[in-house]
Amino acid sequence: MGKKIKKIGVKYCGGCNPTYERVEIIRKIRSKLEDQILFLRYDEPGVDGLVLMSGCHRACANQDVNPTGIPHGSAIGENDFENLMDWLTSLDEKGDPQ
Repeated sequence: MGKKIKKIGVKYCGGCNPTYERVEIIRKIRSKLEDQILFLRYDEPGVDGLVLMSGCHRACANQDVNPTGIPHGSAIGENDFENLMDWLTSLDEKGDPQ
């Protein structure tokens, strides 16, 4: 039996002053983890985790989100790519970090 694909919700900031290409980071992750992750809108029911993609240090994507009980990772720059990859691959099938 294969591994369960993790459903990860993605919330982007408004993009008023991004310092990097937020959507490209998600595309890179998707291409590397395509058999492990399914990206959905952040407000979809039943997500295993959330990725909050802010374009700068203001971290606007984190606003108005209450991920109580849902593991979440965030990015505010290109340097967060590896951290997001590590976090996403560490989630078990229930969405909890291993």
